[in-house]
Amino acid sequence: MSDPQAPASAADTPEIWPDPGPAPLAGYLDAVAGQPVLPVATQALVAALEQGWSDPARLHHHGRRAGLVLDTARAAIAGFLGVPVASCFVGSSGADVLRAAIMGLYQARLTAGAPARILVGATESMAVTFATRACPGVETVTIPVDAFGRIDTEALSAAIGDGAALVCVQQANAEVGTVQPVQDVHDLCQQAGIPMVSEAIQVAGHRAVGDAWDVLVAVPRDWGGPPGCAVLVVSPDVRWRPDEAPDRGWVGGFPDVAAVAAAATAAEFVEPHWAAQAAHHTAMIDRIRTAAETWPGVQAVGDPVDRLPHIVTLVADAVVGEIVVTELDKQSIAVASGSACTADTRMPSHVLEAMGVFDPTSSGSLRVSLPYGCTDASIDAFLHEAPQIIAAARG
Repeated sequence: MSDPQAPASAADTPEIWPDPGPAPLAGYLDAVAGQPVLPVATQALVAALEQGWSDPARLHHHGRRAGLVLDTARAAIAGFLGVPVASCFVGSSGADVLRAAIMGLYQARLTAGAPARILVGATESMAVTFATRACPGVETVTIPVDAFGRIDTEALSAAIGDGAALVCVQQANAEVGTVQPVQDVHDLCQQAGIPMVSEAIQVAGHRAVGDAWDVLVAVPRDWGGPPGCAVLVVSPDVRWRPDEAPDRGWVGGFPDVAAVAAAATAAEFVEPHWAAQAAHHTAMIDRIRTAAETWPGVQAVGDPVDRLPHIVTLVADAVVGEIVVTELDKQSIAVASGSACTADTRMPSHVLEAMGVFDPTSSGSLRVSLPYGCTDASIDAFLHEAPQIIAAARG
């Protein structure tokens, strides 16, 4: 049996991307914090700033030119996600479009006589839970998950039987990588006539998003696009009443045409190659999971098979996760501790607590997430340093 921590040769890192492809920093293993922006996206951003700076709602030629850039970019993103362009909207952040989606659906459903209840999976992001709690008069019902972080569909079915305005279940969890049974969830929702909001952050660009949803949210930072842009897809079969009507497909405020154009260019660049990159990432994460089994007091959590290809979280007994992250950073290895929502606070990961695999008083967590172009050398460095640093942190 080969040593999972043995250094890999340069030949073990295949050439997946055309030149100029993604060029992440050596040791950067925190793609959840954002992919490095692709060179082609940076070029598109600059070009769009020169061509699309005007208000796309204006009738003069400067505005019409900006509108053409925006419309073309939306069409490209819709094609990347496999959705009709008329259903595809853009906004400035994932939190903003989630809030617009959830509150707009909630208001429409209340008008139609639905109860003021929203069903939310226990591992949903803080952006989802904050948006649901902001809905006026709402009762938020949390649906439990199993030890892998997979939603309990029997509990969800029972809750749906009591009625709801909408259901929020993510495509996959961005902290532990577990893919949710979204087809089963969507079937339950359709049978009850309840719309399903599904966050696909960390999914698009790494795994197909499918069609088991009524409202979908994705973020181009996950596929090498710039910040300042998020994507909202609303099925024409659901009623949606946002506070502000989308202006030329943009939800809320003045459209960042350049960011959308760069996101579209990144999507077009990534589309032919993401599946090959996902296969290579899967093998890399398998190396980490296999190696971690030999580290005392460490376990890899989340579904080992039905998971996102580029994410794994390790739970280590008797350590403080932030200390391990800091010590790894001293060795030029960037990982994260806790969920993306709580990494800047002292709050424990609500995801790991909901899974029942984490005691914040006696355990720490490390999340590794691989960017496009990640090399085996970065994995080798992590596998060499992490067990030593964890052991030293216990001491």
